[in-house]
Amino acid sequence: MDPLTISLATKVMGVLMPYATKSAEEFVKVAGQAAYDKSKNLAETLKKRLLGDKEATDALNRFEEKPQRYETVLEDILKEKLSQDKALGMEMQKLLMEMGPVIDIIQKMKIGENVVGLEAEEMTRGRANITQEIEQAKNVTGAKIKHMRS
Repeated sequence: MDPLTISLATKVMGVLMPYATKSAEEFVKVAGQAAYDKSKNLAETLKKRLLGDKEATDALNRFEEKPQRYETVLEDILKEKLSQDKALGMEMQKLLMEMGPVIDIIQKMKIGENVVGLEAEEMTRGRANITQEIEQAKNVTGAKIKHMRS
């Protein structure tokens, strides 16, 4: 299978997993309203595009109910669909581009002092997810971003 198709399917699943596993309120709290709206739009667009295919629709419905269990099934179907339907691939790519890049930072430590998850001069698009699990912490900052534009 084409590496670009595999990469695109992986990126789409990277958006769908947090959208499916978190409640709307929790998703908005973590990623923001704009990210939630764009993720929802991607999920709804995919659902509409898969309507005529019973297997794909069933997999997507099951994924929405139990994301961890059906993630691989949906991703396999998505790879197949993207390799067969170039218009679907272009549409998914367009929606992903509108979301911008995503930075995921996970820090786990027993003791942390003067810890910063992300420090940046400017962030003009995309989103950053920072998870910090520190048992004993002093002076911890999730993100320091001097200029942020949307």
